[in-house]
Amino acid sequence: MANLAPFLYIDVDAFFASVEQSINPALAGLPVMVGGLKHERGVVACPSYEARARGVRTGTPLYEAARLIPSGIFLRGDFNRYQDFSERFYGILYSCTPDLNKVSQDEACLDIGGVLRHFGDARRVAIQLQQRILRELSLSTSIGIAPSRVAAKIASEHRKPLGLTILTSETLPAFLAGLPIRKIPGIGPVTERILLEMGIKTAGQLASVPKHYLKTILGINGLKIAAYSRGEDGPLLRDYRVTRSVNRETGFADDITDRKLLLSHYFYLLERATRKLRSLHKRAGTVRIKFRYADFQAVEGVGRICPASNDENDIFPMVERMFNRLFTRRVGIRLAGVILAGLRDYRDNESFLNDRIEKNRRLLKGLDHVRATQGFFSLMTGRTWSLDSRYKRGDTGYELRTPGLSQ
Repeated sequence: MANLAPFLYIDVDAFFASVEQSINPALAGLPVMVGGLKHERGVVACPSYEARARGVRTGTPLYEAARLIPSGIFLRGDFNRYQDFSERFYGILYSCTPDLNKVSQDEACLDIGGVLRHFGDARRVAIQLQQRILRELSLSTSIGIAPSRVAAKIASEHRKPLGLTILTSETLPAFLAGLPIRKIPGIGPVTERILLEMGIKTAGQLASVPKHYLKTILGINGLKIAAYSRGEDGPLLRDYRVTRSVNRETGFADDITDRKLLLSHYFYLLERATRKLRSLHKRAGTVRIKFRYADFQAVEGVGRICPASNDENDIFPMVERMFNRLFTRRVGIRLAGVILAGLRDYRDNESFLNDRIEKNRRLLKGLDHVRATQGFFSLMTGRTWSLDSRYKRGDTGYELRTPGLSQ
């Protein structure tokens, strides 16, 4: 295939919902919505294509989805299930080529230049990947192949589900010329509105705007989206392996006003977040908490962790102080979350001058090992135990309401 720079972008179609349909074949062909049960508060995190055909989108409130599809299948979701499928998905991709960028749990960009001499044809590579993933995981994927990463990503969105779009340097300009600007990565609702007010509706029109003018109106982002509109990469796609923060949050089935119960949730979320940090060999330099009142007023607080830590017992007193300072209304809370950021690397074999810190490090390492081998509930604190009457126990922890975040 002439003038084809071999970038292949692959995306699993409706990942969460498709995993549920793969695990339970009886759900195949049915409108499946992952995000919560129909009587609960919250939004749909991932609708199947059968649900999308009937008007449900990511972010549709559960009550609205239930109105649109009363007989639909509503599921809360399971992060560990999705992570297992993600690892198997990437195992298949790595067997094709190690030269890839992870973009998310279910999408990646592969440089297939090194494998074309074995397969002979980019289309053949794509079809074999699609068929193997469908055969082994029962997941459909959509693939784009193009001379650049961003063009391959745009192409992967062109035909869904189970689509394959191949662009060459000759066909790319005509493909982009009439492409709606909302299809260009990096253009959100605000930027789209600004461009539409300027009379720019397509990627072709955007590509013809002078660079200095776009920079004046949109700043550096204007130059980036202009490059994308021409099918040029600009900055590399975000590497999924680079973790910049760890976030754990959950919504509540009912509004909570009990301060002690709310703090128990914060401690549990912090336990989950710090365990993730330790698995990444990182410590956090900042902690941010957030919560949302029943009337949707959102509140956030941030604090510096000094020295940086991945020990929930060190960080929780700061979380407790922030929450007590910020929770000032006599209104129930419907959502709570913890974000650990300012991450720094460390090594397990670090030598510490402070014996207490070294003992704590070994204690946490032992705690993680016991929980990994014997289950989360083999060792529990009093604060965590207080949630036992409220939530069901899962394989790796409590089954919180928010799907994918009960990690």
